[in-house]
Amino acid sequence: MFLGRAKRPDFAYDSDQHTRRATKNMEGPLSLRERQNIAQEFRGENLSTLHLRGQDLYRQKQYEAALQCFTEAIDQDAKAPVAVFDNRAATYTQLGNLRAALNDGRQMIQQEKANCSGYLRTGKILQLLGNHKMALDLYEMGTRKGPSSDPNFMLLRGQLEKLTRQLAPPKAIDPLQILPLELVEMTIKYLEFRHIVGLLRVSKKWLQLLISMPCLWSDLDFSTAKKPVNLGAVRKYIKRGNGITTRVILDRFGSNAEKIPRYVATRCRGLNDLRISGGLIGASILEAAPCASNLKTLIISKSCEMSCDAVSQLLSHCSNLERAEFHSVNAADSRPARWEVDMPKLRTLILDTPTFKRRKPGWPLIALDDLLTKILGIHTLSVQGWFVPPTSHIQLDFSKHHQLQHLDISRLVAILPPHLPSTIRALSMADCNRFPRILGLSFTDFVLPQMIRLSLAGWSELSLVELQACLISNKGKTTHLDIGGCIALSRANLEELITQGYLEGVEDLVLKSCIIDDKIAMLIPKNLPRLKNLDLARTKITGVGVKALVMGLEGKLERLCLDGCHSTSIDAVELARAMGVKVAFGFPDPLSGGRRIKQRG
Repeated sequence: MFLGRAKRPDFAYDSDQHTRRATKNMEGPLSLRERQNIAQEFRGENLSTLHLRGQDLYRQKQYEAALQCFTEAIDQDAKAPVAVFDNRAATYTQLGNLRAALNDGRQMIQQEKANCSGYLRTGKILQLLGNHKMALDLYEMGTRKGPSSDPNFMLLRGQLEKLTRQLAPPKAIDPLQILPLELVEMTIKYLEFRHIVGLLRVSKKWLQLLISMPCLWSDLDFSTAKKPVNLGAVRKYIKRGNGITTRVILDRFGSNAEKIPRYVATRCRGLNDLRISGGLIGASILEAAPCASNLKTLIISKSCEMSCDAVSQLLSHCSNLERAEFHSVNAADSRPARWEVDMPKLRTLILDTPTFKRRKPGWPLIALDDLLTKILGIHTLSVQGWFVPPTSHIQLDFSKHHQLQHLDISRLVAILPPHLPSTIRALSMADCNRFPRILGLSFTDFVLPQMIRLSLAGWSELSLVELQACLISNKGKTTHLDIGGCIALSRANLEELITQGYLEGVEDLVLKSCIIDDKIAMLIPKNLPRLKNLDLARTKITGVGVKALVMGLEGKLERLCLDGCHSTSIDAVELARAMGVKVAFGFPDPLSGGRRIKQRG
């Protein structure tokens, strides 16, 4: 026993003498009495003294005695320095008690998360336990959270690299280092832009190699950016493209957004495809138009509103445009925009006005007859939501456009129906109830032998004769038909339409708000063998009709809409879903603008 220590506050013990006494006859494992004697001998000493003594005993390979010292030190203070837990974990490891050592390692990390020694010690113990994957994750975490100034940081990083090499397959190699550059370019070109950007963070070698390939930066898509895109980021990627960038998609704008379109147009002389998803005003886009002389595709989304005059100027400046889409054209002026430049190269043109629940006073005006004379080579045309001033009692005339295949004049207020060329394949005239009625105008003049898609949704006064006139020239070959809301069609009209072979080739059919009952529903499987998608929302179909539908079209019907069908039972819906049909079944709240308040199944 050590006596007289209370009289020596500046205690400096004789390490060798103490070690000889404490470790006498300690060649093998200690008995319980020997442990108690050592613990009693160490009791009363301060933490730092116990720590130093434990380190001496550890160096003497007297691990049992060293463990007693470290444990006594930790018992004195639960928040002992991390070094004490580190030494005790090392001692436990030497004694083969890896679970206890692992607990001390975790205590080190919990106590000081920015200390690399905790990650280093715990990772080594996990490796001894055979959990190499968890050890690798812990090393990676340590290199992220630990400061580079930590003395153990480089040791931790070396341990991470060593274990990574050990876990790698025996023949693992970096493909970018051995493959020819041409093959690397061809492979990476198949990836999306966001994935190519992710590859830049693999390693410095990958970063240097990828930014040295201008062809990888010819297509810039910022629509999936996680952070706002500012002018500096756009400049960086265009610079990597070395002037060969041909396609840019702009979105998620940050600072200096109004300067981005002009910068893109001036720096990318070969730019032929520009798409803007939102966040800019029409003026900034208009400034860039004169610089984009080679532009062939221009798409402006709904969230970027433009005036009709700005659209007219854009089309005038970009004479090489082949595809122009403006999904939110605001025509607040009482005068219709004029179109003074011929656009012989234009093949696709979309000029849609925004949809308002409550339309503002007045209607957006468009000189459609003037526009049609400038786009004689058009293939696809959409002019939704406009008002065409009735300069004379003459129908709209598209008959001179012999290449026109897709026409959408939904929500159009004009003298309808129009004159159409026989080349039409897709025609949409939905929600055109407000067209002026002129005596003698009828759908019976339609001769559309190639039409496979037709939408007349919302024509409340559409008769069976007019509908048959639209379908007769291509009877049985129409694949998509939307006559939802055509309430003038009686139950007998629909039965005749279905049984006479007009809908034999239909794959998508919309009969929303029509006079549909179970008898009509039972006729559908027999006469529409190719049907895949069916919309019967707000009809009187019951569960009997639903079961007949899904069983008659078993394996063919993919989607069925039954929203607002109050007579339909939930068991019929569950049967349809059990047979693999995706069923929409809910009820709108009439007091909240149609928001669904109940969804069953």
